[in-house]
Amino acid sequence: MQRILQNAFKLSFLVLSTLSLGQSDPQTVKDHFKNEAARYHLLTSDVEYLEIVSEAPSKAPGVKHLYVRQRINGIPVSNGLATVTIKNGKVVYVASRLKSNLSAPSAQPAMSAKSALESVIAQLGIVHADPVFELSFDKNLQQYVFAKGDVSLEDIPVKLVYTVTKENEMMLCWDLSIASKDKQNWYSIRASANDGTIIERSNWISQCSFGECTDENHTHHSNAAVSLLPPPPPGADQYLVYALPVESPNHGNRSLVINPSDPVASPFGWHDANGIPGDEFTITRGNNVYASDDINDDDEPGYAPNGTAALNFSFPYDSAVGVQGNQDAVITNLFYMNNMMHDIWHFYGFDEASGNFQQQNYSGDGLGEDFVFADAQDGSGTNNANFGTPPDGGNPRMQMFLWSQNTISDQLSVNSPSSIAGEYVSSTAGFGGAVPVIPITEDVVLVNDGSGDATDGCQTIVNAAALSGKIALIRRGTCTFGSKVEACEAAGAVAVIVMNNTGGNPISMSGPSSATIPSVMVSQSTGNLFVNTINGGATLNATLVNPGDLTANDSDLDNMIIAHEYGHGISTRLTGGAANSDCLQNAEQMGEGWSDWFGLMITMEPGDLGADRRGVGTYVINQSATGTGIRPAAYSTSFSVNSYTYSATNNSGSISEPHGIGFVWATMLWDLNWALIDQYGFDPDIKTGTGGNNKAMSLVIEALKLQPCSPGFVDGRDAILAADELLYDGANKCLIWKAFAKRGLGYSADQGSSESRSDQTAAFDLPAACLLGLAEKGLELVTIYPNPTKDLLHIDMTNYKQVQSVRIIDLQGKVLFETTDIREASLTVDLSAWKSGIYMVQLTDVNGARSVEIVKH
Repeated sequence: MQRILQNAFKLSFLVLSTLSLGQSDPQTVKDHFKNEAARYHLLTSDVEYLEIVSEAPSKAPGVKHLYVRQRINGIPVSNGLATVTIKNGKVVYVASRLKSNLSAPSAQPAMSAKSALESVIAQLGIVHADPVFELSFDKNLQQYVFAKGDVSLEDIPVKLVYTVTKENEMMLCWDLSIASKDKQNWYSIRASANDGTIIERSNWISQCSFGECTDENHTHHSNAAVSLLPPPPPGADQYLVYALPVESPNHGNRSLVINPSDPVASPFGWHDANGIPGDEFTITRGNNVYASDDINDDDEPGYAPNGTAALNFSFPYDSAVGVQGNQDAVITNLFYMNNMMHDIWHFYGFDEASGNFQQQNYSGDGLGEDFVFADAQDGSGTNNANFGTPPDGGNPRMQMFLWSQNTISDQLSVNSPSSIAGEYVSSTAGFGGAVPVIPITEDVVLVNDGSGDATDGCQTIVNAAALSGKIALIRRGTCTFGSKVEACEAAGAVAVIVMNNTGGNPISMSGPSSATIPSVMVSQSTGNLFVNTINGGATLNATLVNPGDLTANDSDLDNMIIAHEYGHGISTRLTGGAANSDCLQNAEQMGEGWSDWFGLMITMEPGDLGADRRGVGTYVINQSATGTGIRPAAYSTSFSVNSYTYSATNNSGSISEPHGIGFVWATMLWDLNWALIDQYGFDPDIKTGTGGNNKAMSLVIEALKLQPCSPGFVDGRDAILAADELLYDGANKCLIWKAFAKRGLGYSADQGSSESRSDQTAAFDLPAACLLGLAEKGLELVTIYPNPTKDLLHIDMTNYKQVQSVRIIDLQGKVLFETTDIREASLTVDLSAWKSGIYMVQLTDVNGARSVEIVKH
């Protein structure tokens, strides 16, 4: 019953309330839930006190989205939330996470806010010298603020809330947030008001690194309309960048764009300081973003290119000095892309009232003082990027990292003997010390452990004295890489070269190790050359040095990755309302998927096809533009390229959380986009076009506002169907169903609990209304997946039950499988023992036959 209530199509976008125009929004919401309490499995007492925390406008006329929270004893229930959509004064859609059968404990905390905070600090293992002291107490908000000291990068707000645990127990808690000084986490915490135990913890940083999100003027937040002079005429600011839709250096060249700011989304330009024409920043800073370097990882604004009063950001790029020698060019690209994301998605509903990122909100809607801090070449990590999003009014921070190559051709060089002098390819280890920027130049000594393969160091090293102060050369063998390097370090070696014992390139060494010296691996052939040289009596002298950024790629030049990170801010602010940043913390949430999709959409070009391969991050990992990138498969509507369906989200062995889960969701959204393009065409006008791509962008943004806190795939699908009703009067209902059903998110699909990533049930069927008029398609309604396949092949006949026979033949016509006993709506054939190759699935009904080519890997 619960799943049926969540299904938007089965509700058929019913008008759930007939309240008259003119009632206040709070009363409309309260009356609706009281009248319909049984529908949501609630008691009337559960909805006695509801508050509207925030609201967001819709692109549909007369529609707004209200974000509602339960209150008990005057105290908010932190996770008792609902999204309520009102059209012309009537409730038309509800996505509820309201808690049922509430029975609140005492509203008097046994532990003070200060004591609870001190307990949380201890549980997080934060070592600090500064005492915890109260800065202020806001009686209206019933909120304390404690000084950040050396505990947090932000001052720490603390307030009382009730929290309903997974065991359905209501607890009185202190709610607080701590931005850890190690910049790895921005915790949102609920701690017991009885003893300070952490009950619930989420992280506002979308990936694994953390950045401070403060502003020197971050003291208050105003949503009052401001008095502004009329916007100036178009300027002449210019930027030499990878201009959209160019995705990265892999996909095209830089070009000069002049006055790219949008007069609607950014009416005072990208460098506006205060809404006064002529008073602009001349660096890569403005109302929407402050882009600068953070190489030293202090999270303070660093170097920012200066375009002078002319705002000319046309900077050359010299590949000979590496990315860190081209900060003007790369930071300019980062500034450009952040502003483009701001301006583009404004047109689809990520605007001031909905919680977008701006220092000053010109309309007076929403909270200002929350432009993006965009940190280029951030020193806190490599091979990654992240985005931290606090609630509306708090500055988000984007951190973009350098991506280093695993195998490097110029970190190891032989100086003598001259017969083998030169550079050699080597790979760095994932443990121990990094290869230093100050060269290590020493003789290379071959390890001898006196037994078996004496060069593998798996026994006690017998020539330890000879290794002291030298670079050890050791063979890969039966013991761990870490233990080898530890043994060489104990003998006094200053660095280690590990020789591979199989053919091919060196691999990346990993595993547990307490070693502190640097180590690298070379190929088997290179290792044999070194061993033969030493055994021949020559002294081998080598240098190990970190070649620096000359070998690195910079994610500041990868527009797909920048869009992905900014997209985390969009989905976080829109899901559950801009005042809540905790709604995308559940196991089945699709945040990584929306972010990939944002990047895919703004880098589409005329002439693209749905079956094309679209990878994410191909530039940073040195793949071609058609590479797979950093996801399990490239995005494509073709099952021969991307065969992933909803059932894959259950597979924790091959699909990670959250990136893999998000990848499956983005695959579905990409299919939906192309189904809409097939229907309405592609429009290169990315902001105000009317093509299928523009409709897809409108639907997804509207759906983010409609869906509940902690959404799963079914919630997301239903929100898109509801968005289509609001924006297009349901004109695309069946098109949407078909796109999702293709990937297993059909009418009967069940997400189970959105808090679990292992209880999903895929289904490929359509609702009855979408089958009307399709009977003539017959066998075309049968779905065969995955294709290609490694083992199991599924034949889903839910949408067409008149199949009479199924058989599979090879290219020589030999029948390998055949059945006419079709009693179920689906059939699974095990091909695991079959040879790799091409086969034909033949289906028959009373009207004829259909053949489908499949590939067995």
